[in-house]
This record gives sequence, C-alpha cells and structure tokens, in this order.
Amino acid sequence: MIKSISIKDFALINKEEIDFENGFNVITGETGAGKSILISAINFVLGERADKSKIRFGCDCAQVQVVFETSNAKVLDTLNNFGFETDNAIIINRKIYGDGHSDIRLNGNLITLSMLRKITTNLVDVYGQHEHQSLLDISKHIEYLDEYLGVEVFEKKKELSILFDEMKIVKQKINSFGGDEYSRAREKDMLLYQVKEIEEADLKAEEEDELLVLKNKMENCQRIFDTVRTTRELLSEMPSNSICDNLYNASKMLGTINSIDSEFEQLTERLNSIQIEAKDIAETLEQKIDEYNFNEYDFDKVDSRLDLIKNLKRKYGSSIDEILTFYQNSKLRLNELEDTEELLAKYLESEDKLNKMIKAKCRELAEIRKKGAIDFEKSITNELITLGMPNAKFCIDFKEIAPTINGADSIEFMFSANLGEPFKPLSKVISGGEMSRFMLAFKTVMGNIETVDTMIFDEIDSGMSGVTSITVGQKMAVLSKNVQVFAITHLATIASFADAHYQIYKQVCGDKTVSNIVKLDANSQLQEISRLAGGNTNSKIGLEHARELRDNAFAFISALK
Repeated sequence: MIKSISIKDFALINKEEIDFENGFNVITGETGAGKSILISAINFVLGERADKSKIRFGCDCAQVQVVFETSNAKVLDTLNNFGFETDNAIIINRKIYGDGHSDIRLNGNLITLSMLRKITTNLVDVYGQHEHQSLLDISKHIEYLDEYLGVEVFEKKKELSILFDEMKIVKQKINSFGGDEYSRAREKDMLLYQVKEIEEADLKAEEEDELLVLKNKMENCQRIFDTVRTTRELLSEMPSNSICDNLYNASKMLGTINSIDSEFEQLTERLNSIQIEAKDIAETLEQKIDEYNFNEYDFDKVDSRLDLIKNLKRKYGSSIDEILTFYQNSKLRLNELEDTEELLAKYLESEDKLNKMIKAKCRELAEIRKKGAIDFEKSITNELITLGMPNAKFCIDFKEIAPTINGADSIEFMFSANLGEPFKPLSKVISGGEMSRFMLAFKTVMGNIETVDTMIFDEIDSGMSGVTSITVGQKMAVLSKNVQVFAITHLATIASFADAHYQIYKQVCGDKTVSNIVKLDANSQLQEISRLAGGNTNSKIGLEHARELRDNAFAFISALK
C-alpha cells in the first residue's frame, strides 16, 4: 500500500506531503484543481516516461517520493532478485532535471528505470490512463482465469509439470546418443580408430620420462664411455701403478708396524676399506661400460617411441595420463553406442508415451478452462451491467498452441462495450473510463485473489447515474477490505464511502498558481460531499443530504464487518 507521498516542484504543486490510509481513499476537487497532477506524480514514481515539462516553472528539478508498505510475495521476490533486503518498507524517490535526465533511488540506492518498472508492476495499478494496467497484459490473462478456477486447474498443471520434468530427462537421454543414426555410426567409427590406436601404442604411465632419460644417455654415451673407461683404468688396470694396487701395497706396508702402535692398526683398516670401495667402484664402472654400448638401432627405437607419444599427446591429451583417461572414456562411450539401438528405442518409446500423456493432460486442462470460462464470462458481464454498462459483453478467446508447462491454451480477454459491436481484444478497444469499471468488475468477481497492493481509479464515474454510482461506491468499499483503493471522483455517492477523504484545490500565491492537497476531517468531508451533490457547502439541506449519504454508507460498511 501507499503509506505517503512527498511532492516538490511538480507541475502546479510547490511542496506537499500526504499520508494515506489503508482502505478506501477518495480524492475530490473542482475541475482543473490538479487531481490529475497527483495521478501523474504517482505514475512518475511507478516508472512512467520522465517529462521535463512536469518541472514547476522557475525550478531546476521536480521530485516525487512515495513510501510503500508491502508483503506482496512477487514484489519481495523481485527485490530479492535485484539484491535488495527490505523489512516490507520501500521508499522510491525519483527526480527529473531540466536537461531531461532523471535520478531514481530505492531505499537510497540508485536503480534503473527497467528495475523500477519490474518492482512496481505488482505494487500499484492505475485505471483510467492506460498505465500500470495488469489486465492489458495478454500474457497474464491465462493466469487470472486459472486463479479464478482454483484448485482443479492447479492440480492439473502440477500433474502436467511432472510430465514435462520426465520428458526433459528422456530428451536428455535421447540427445546423449548424439543425434541421428548416421552421426552415431560416424562417432562409433572414430572411437574405434582412437581406441585401437591407443591400445596398439601400449603406453605405460612413466614411460615418457624414462625414455627421455635414456635418450639423454644415448646423446652423451661417447663422452660417458670414455670417462668411465679412463676412470676404471686409473683404479685398477694401469700396468704397474693402479690406484687399487697402490692401496693394497700401502695397506700391506702399514700393517708391518701395527704391533707398535694401535693407531697404525686403525689406519691400516681404513686403507683396507678404501681399497675395497675403490675395487667395487672399478667393477661397477666395468658394468656401466656395457650399459653404454648403444648402436644405431637403439637410437632409432627410442626416437620412434618418443615420436609416437608426441603424436598421441597432440590428439588425445597433454600427458600419458590424460591419453589413458581419454582411452577409458572412449571405451565407455563405445559400450554405450553398442547398446544405442536398444536403449534409443526404449527412450523413443517413452518420449512418444509422454507426448500422448501431455496432450491428454492439456486436453483435460483445456476442458476445465473452457467450462469454467463460461461462468467467469457471465459473472464479469453481470458486474459490468451493475456498473452502468448495460450493453457491455465480455468473453474469452481460446486458441490452441503447442503444449507447454501451462497447457496448450493461449487465451485473450475480449470486450464489447456497445450493442451490436463485435468482440475485440480488451487491450485495443477499452477506454479509460471503461477500463476502470472493468477492473472493478474483475476484482469483485475474483474476490480475495491478490494481484496488486493498491488500485487507483481515475474518474470512474464519468457518465454514471446516481443508482449506479451507489453500486460502485459499495463495490469499492468491499474491494478496499483486501487492497488499498484510491478513487478520483466527482460523485457525492462514491465519496460518501471513503475511509479517508482528500481535497485538491488551487490558490494564487503571489504571482503563481499552486495546487494543494488536504485531508478532510468529518465536518469538512460533509461540506465537500454537499458540494459534490450540487448543494451549498454550508446550506442546511445540503449538509443534511450529505449526512444521509454518509450514514447510509457507514451502515453498508458496518455490515461488511
């Protein structure tokens, strides 16, 4: 609901701050007093195109701020999707500057015009100016009919949703087979080639590193061979002076004096150990000489193997581990394709079965909707008649579309206001005044189904008789028990039902004309009702008539409780 509005330098309004009531708010005033300015200010905050002509003459900018209070789940979800946290209070502030640009803030945070419109679409509907009218959105018509029909439709839609979930899984399975038979055969041939190529390579996990080490040895084998051979000769194969022989002779010589000093014995043992170690090194070097005895065939074999690995890496992965993983996955996919025909036939059968079930469920849903639409059409038409539109007619146009999660129905509200006129789309033929009454009829029929938090009816009483206006006042009073209602009216009968009554008037301040808004107390309200009824605001008869209208309205409202 709209808790308050603050307007500054907007059109003829200098500065106004008004608090509104939950329930039925009536706005009245002389013709040209500025009632349309208030609606224009609200539309401006709701996302209407900014127009710098709205800036009060001589001012730099115009500003409107509206405080909303809502528990509307759709609004709160939209705010949450945009990253806003709220305690059900929403403050929207919008400015328009002389250069035409506007500044929009929600709870102090800058937002875009697109965001503003998405947030406010479920907050307020303004009827009479063809803005913020949810009923003109054709995509919502089927939602409204389903809400009217209630549980039976929603149960069918729930069942349909389950079938579509199952269909989604089946289609994913079918798509996983890779399209048509030709595509699958081509994929199978490719996989067979790849698996065979990797299998024949007979790769080992650490093979590439080992081959690279071996290649390095080969490339340096002559240098290694010469060094190892010379070192071995120095240790044990020199004609008469090898290191091993010299160590042996040194150890033998030192051993002749071991008995004299125990330290010589320790040194002799150390020389023996060195001799043994040197001899072992010499024998190991002898073995290494054999290891580095490579030939041309060995070189070619290593290079060929590394080239093979390089080629496989280019195709199947950056390492042998990745190639082997690719190999395992390819084998699994091959196994799937081997069973494809049998599995595909199974899933295609399931798809066909689900398609038939979905179509059958859509037909059931369509039957429920078409049957329920008859009562809905009659109810709306009857309400329109009571609202002073005796020749108005309403119907729902059904068209069949491809099955969706909401069924196979596309519907549109159709309307005819005059006798002999054919039905045409509601959004294209209904006038502002007709739309206000239509929405009132619609909300009366829909009962407590929530669409928006606040409804504003702009001069719904145009061309309305006294009896009809009483009916309209009563319907608005009933409607205001569930949503906040605003009505800009010229009729005393409608104004008498107000929970809160506001008057807009113009006055001259210096050399400028300004519009002002004031909330009326009980006495002022009676005077305004008397004026609207065509009497003198202070005449005894006029005030008595106003009081009678108010008493009758109070009696009706009390009966609602």
